[in-house]
Amino acid sequence: AVGAIFIASGAAALIYEVLWLKQLGLLFGNTAQAAAATLAVFFLGLSLGARAWGHRAARSANPLRAFAGLEVAVAVSALLYFLLLDLYRALYPALAVSLRGVPGAFGAARLVLAAGILLPPAFFMGGTLPFMSQHMVRRRDQLGRTVSWLYACNTVGGALGAFAAAFVLAPSLGYFYSFAVAMALNLSVAAVAWAMSGRPTAQSEPAAAAPPSVAARHDPSLLSAVAFFSGAATLGLEVLWTRMFAQVLHNSVYSFATILVVFLISMAIGAAIAHRLWRVAQPPAVVLPVLLTIAGVAAGVSPFVFDRITGGLHYLAPSAGWWSYVTSIYANAAVVLVPPGICLGMVFPYVLGMAGEEGDESVGSTVGRLTSWNTLGSIVGSLACGFVVIETLGLWGGIRAVAASYLALAVVLLPRGDAVGVRLRVGLAAALLAVLVIFDPTRLDVVSVRSADELVREKWETGHAIVAVTQTGQHRMLKLDNYYSLGGTSATAYEEAQADIPLVIHPAPRKVFFLGLGTGITAGAALRHGVEEVTAAELIPEVVEASRRHFGPYVNGLFEDARAEVVVEDGRQYLLTTDERYDVIISDLFIPWQAGTGSLYTREHFELARSRLREGGLFAQWLPLYQLSERDFMVIARTMLEVFPQVTMWRGDFMPDHSIVALIGQEAGARLDPEAVTANFRIRRKTEDLPRDLAMAFAGLFYINNLTAHRELFAGAPINTDDRPIIEYEAPVAQREQAGGARPWFTSFPLAQFEAKLLRALPPARDPYLADLAPAERDYSLAGMDLFSAILQRDAGNEEQARKHAETFERSVPPQVYGVFRRELEKGVKQEGLP
Repeated sequence: AVGAIFIASGAAALIYEVLWLKQLGLLFGNTAQAAAATLAVFFLGLSLGARAWGHRAARSANPLRAFAGLEVAVAVSALLYFLLLDLYRALYPALAVSLRGVPGAFGAARLVLAAGILLPPAFFMGGTLPFMSQHMVRRRDQLGRTVSWLYACNTVGGALGAFAAAFVLAPSLGYFYSFAVAMALNLSVAAVAWAMSGRPTAQSEPAAAAPPSVAARHDPSLLSAVAFFSGAATLGLEVLWTRMFAQVLHNSVYSFATILVVFLISMAIGAAIAHRLWRVAQPPAVVLPVLLTIAGVAAGVSPFVFDRITGGLHYLAPSAGWWSYVTSIYANAAVVLVPPGICLGMVFPYVLGMAGEEGDESVGSTVGRLTSWNTLGSIVGSLACGFVVIETLGLWGGIRAVAASYLALAVVLLPRGDAVGVRLRVGLAAALLAVLVIFDPTRLDVVSVRSADELVREKWETGHAIVAVTQTGQHRMLKLDNYYSLGGTSATAYEEAQADIPLVIHPAPRKVFFLGLGTGITAGAALRHGVEEVTAAELIPEVVEASRRHFGPYVNGLFEDARAEVVVEDGRQYLLTTDERYDVIISDLFIPWQAGTGSLYTREHFELARSRLREGGLFAQWLPLYQLSERDFMVIARTMLEVFPQVTMWRGDFMPDHSIVALIGQEAGARLDPEAVTANFRIRRKTEDLPRDLAMAFAGLFYINNLTAHRELFAGAPINTDDRPIIEYEAPVAQREQAGGARPWFTSFPLAQFEAKLLRALPPARDPYLADLAPAERDYSLAGMDLFSAILQRDAGNEEQARKHAETFERSVPPQVYGVFRRELEKGVKQEGLP
């Protein structure tokens, strides 16, 4: 029964941790620093709680009843979280505006706010292990076996909680009701523990001292130091291993949860083995260095195992369906992480057992003290490896350094002066030399190239991601974590069009905000439109540096023009905390299955963007249809229609298999102004004599339809919200189903059929958005459909259909416009590749 309730307690704790990281990321920004600060505050609360409640455990007449009280306190303080969160949402923007100019002040304020939310529940969670240990341990010589068993149970619960939060609760219930499940778990655990606490049991007696035969003493300060080291090295390796797997996974919420679950399971197995080790009649002073040695060697070998199973950073299971892909992640993560994870998981529980031999401190106080040091080490290790080690030594060098530190500590702890110690020290020296010299992972690649002629121009290994600029022939590409492209010079015209289309249709764009920078080509194109101010927000500083160093010739002076400013910050966070208003806000192409980007497609984000528009302003959300299912698209469109009175749909290219579209939100009654379009085109082309028919033809080709007139078509789709982030959890599933052939992307023929459906229901002649255009100008959108259909049919091999659409297109547009698209019409785009 104790094992069951401690498993449930651990599950509730990890559900809270996963959900807190997600929700506070919406408030503080989805930056690596914000996530690290949130996690550090949570661990600090655990550490303080373990120390404080550990001292009280020995004085408790009924430790199990006190444990029940802590579980109730966790649930109550978690409930207060919602009240504080609403208060913070109201105060946060004003706080940001007032403190942003003071160096460090805003970051400190965020830490204080996070502490106000997370410290109380984490403080109560920290006391659960000390009180349960005090209840279960009758004699101090039983501490090692009993507490390692409790630790294993709690860690198994943590793995179950992490799995449930990511794979079951959040996708099906949303965040609010998932919190309710965690609170219900706490209260259920409290009820069972309270009922059990009324039974007279021997375990409730104070722990007796150990028999003289096992009363060998160990320096408490040394054990505290080892506990601290174990926490630092373990969490540091978890951070590095997570970054390692990010190079070969699609990096959705599920991917990160899978790595966490596998890691926790391996730690639980290690704790269970430590439980059995106390039945082995070997001196702990010898066993501990051996455990550290095994952990160091296993960690040092892990990069080579990873490189072998991924074939040198190849994408895992590229054509597997959803469940096959998830199974593949678990299997591959288990091969790489379980052996070293088991070794890491043995160390701290074994140290707890060694402390049990001290004989003059209460069980609860001992467990609380060492757990507190271990958790403090976790804070230091995760922050150091996430922001110092990986940036100075690199990913592989960081793993090697942590592995070597295990071996170095083992050498220090070995007993001196006996034959066993001498032989072990020689063996340890050989293992350390092997990890430092022979098993040198720094010779492994950290950036995967897709072809023999692709060269890595520069790379950055950071706590945010591994950023790389590669070059193939004359074209450069900016990549994040190997398989996430942020754009490249081969698609310059299309990247520029993502700025051109919104800026051409706005009557008089002056202030423009870009949510996302990427290569900088899109933001740089805005400077050709005569705007007064361009602001671009980019989450990852190394992406900005890569754009500055390697894409300068393509960004139109973005980094030198006095009108432009590039800020390194979460774009949604920036909009939340600024009092600026913009004529045009352009949201970049965000891959919807990427962890964290789902928040950029929610109702709350769209409402925030609308609130930052000037009168007559517009918001353009670009969508990569080659990464969206039709349902995903319908969800995003329905969500935008809930926020903006008018939403129109525009294409960004005519590529059947790589289609992108923009959903442009405006105020009610907005119409396309032909005079403004013509004037803006002339500014963009730097010519005063561009004929109106050419300007309107180019603009009209990209217009698809007025989605506001089709609200009923989207009524069945759910709304994507911060609490129910449907895209965050459904898009990764769609991505894998598409890879496995079970679901198509919303491109090619499905897209053409959807566009035809819109046009049948609302032809250009009846579209209120086009009311100010001449009849021939309205029909340019039909010509755009013919152009798309001609290229689509050409790529599909339907030459007769392609010819008919091409001829209709040629008759519908000026000759200059036809000439621009002649190549695509004659050859299609598949043979040419992505332009």
